[in-house]
Formats: sequence, structure tokens, C-alpha cells
Amino acid sequence: MHATDHHINGIRIVRELLPVLGLSAADSLWQEFPLDLVRENAAFNMHLQLKFYRRLIQVMDDPLLGLKVSALFPPQAYGMFGYAMMAAPDIRTSLRIADRFDRLTYTLQTLHFFEKNGIGILQFTATGLNLDPALKAFFADRDLASSTLGARSIALAQSPAILKVTLEHDDNGHAGAYEAFFSCPVEFNAASNSVAFSAQQLDRPNPYRNTAAFEVCVRECERQLAELANSRDIVARVRSELFQRPGYLQDIESIARQMGVSARTLRRRLEETGTSFTGLQQDVRFQQAREQLRNRQMSIAEIADMLGYSEAGNFTTAFKRWTGGIPPRAYRGKPP
Repeated sequence: MHATDHHINGIRIVRELLPVLGLSAADSLWQEFPLDLVRENAAFNMHLQLKFYRRLIQVMDDPLLGLKVSALFPPQAYGMFGYAMMAAPDIRTSLRIADRFDRLTYTLQTLHFFEKNGIGILQFTATGLNLDPALKAFFADRDLASSTLGARSIALAQSPAILKVTLEHDDNGHAGAYEAFFSCPVEFNAASNSVAFSAQQLDRPNPYRNTAAFEVCVRECERQLAELANSRDIVARVRSELFQRPGYLQDIESIARQMGVSARTLRRRLEETGTSFTGLQQDVRFQQAREQLRNRQMSIAEIADMLGYSEAGNFTTAFKRWTGGIPPRAYRGKPP
């Protein structure tokens, strides 16, 4: 499944299976976004994908839409990526496969699995796309919920207990519904989107484990990942350069020189992945701002200066735009 395949297949799944959930979208939505459902490899670029989901959120007008839609994306919906996790020998290996091959399916977030103090943590981090708060919340809910549902469907009775879920967005008055869905405590306005499992339970064998099938699926995932490397790694390299000097406003020309390409080529290659230099630059600033506000070691004026803003007021305006209206002081005042 290539990157564009995932986009169109994800939208096709929503279109065909939304009624299964007892939900239906207006016909005008499908008329606005006609899909060639015969050709599953049809081009449906990142811009159109985001536009589609933005309109879906508006049309459905359901604050829990991301949680509900997650039921449409079991592991098998992700092709070889999902089948590799199902055929893995144990739950820990399934999660490591998710970490290793996340780029095959997660274009709007990166997935990372790690263990700390006896807890296994599956963490989702937004990529360089500068998404509006409604889209970020929808994708965080959908992907985090589908990962927990996926773990249950892969491991069945052996599924590890979920200890805690954290979400970067607020609860919008639906905290109880989130806790009922995940069957565990849920922390909102957190530093990251994550789900925590007991690491002691991760060695449980998967009921659908199959050594031969697992090896075939992993080899195919490796092949697909190699195909994506040329286009997707460009985003990671630009982000890395920006993170190294967050307080210095490097322009696209200077980044391009460091990467050995022209600014025009760099701009075009970023556009092909569905992002832009400005979007990446703003995303890096936002992440740095959140980290410093959480650390509480620098004043807001110092953070603004570190991020290249001439005045703290300009930083406050930008931060409110990133968070959907929350000023830096209020964000700092929220519990970590």
C-alpha cells in the first residue's frame, strides 16, 4: 500500500462503511469529493485528503467522530502493515512492528513505541503539517482509538490492559465518554497523544501468530518502506535542521544549501509530500514552545526571543493561533 493508496483507501472505507456505524453523511459531501473506487491507486493527494476530512467533521458535527470512525480501521485495513502485526509472535513484537513501519500508514502523525519503568507506551506525534485544532483532535482520536481497538483484535483475550490514555486536546465536555471508550483514565491537554500498557503483559503470544506469514509481511513492509524513503525522508531532514537551531530563522535557501539541493527543488519535494517549509517551520516552533512552557524554566518573553519573535506579544498571537485560542500563560498553568 503506497502513500496515495492509503489516502484513497481510507476515504473509500469511510464512504462505504460509515452507515455500518449508524452514521451517514450528506450526499453533497460525496459529490464534492468524487472518488474513482475502481482504481484503488488513484491519486488523491494530501491537500484533498485534509479538505475531505475537514468537510466530514463539519458535516457530521460530532465531537466524538474520531472515536467512532476508528472502528472502521482494524489492522487488516492497513494491508501488509496490519497483517505483519497480526502474524507477529507476541504483543511486544506487534508494537515494535508498528514503530518500525509507521510511515507506511501514518502520514499525519508519527508513531513511536518505547518502554519506561515497566510501562509500554505507544505515542503519536503530529508531523510537520500545520493542522487546525479540529483536524488535529480528530486524527488524534481516530488513530489512538484504532490502535487500542487494533491491539484488542490482534491479541483478543491476551490483550494487555490499558493503563492510561493522554490527549493533547481538551475534553470539550466529553471526558466521561472518552473514559468509557478507552476503559481507563484519560488525561486531556497533555504533552502528547499516547496510550500506556503494562510492559509485563507484552510478552503474551498473539493468537494469530504465524512465523511464515510474519516473515513474508515484514519483507513486503521493508520493500514498501524503501520506496517511500526518497519522498518522505525529506520532511524528516528539514525538521532536523530546524530543530538544531530553533531560535535562528533559517530560510528555505539556507536549508536547501545544507541539503545540497536548490530551494526550488526542496519546495517542490516538500509539496509532493503534502507539506511546506513554512508549515514545518511553524510546527517546530510550536513544539519547542510547548516544551519550554512545560519546563517552566524560561519566562514567556525569553521563550519568544528563543523562537525568533521580536516581541512577546507576537509569540502570544502565534501560540493562540496554534492552540485554537489558548494563550501561553494559560497553557503553562495547565497541569503537566
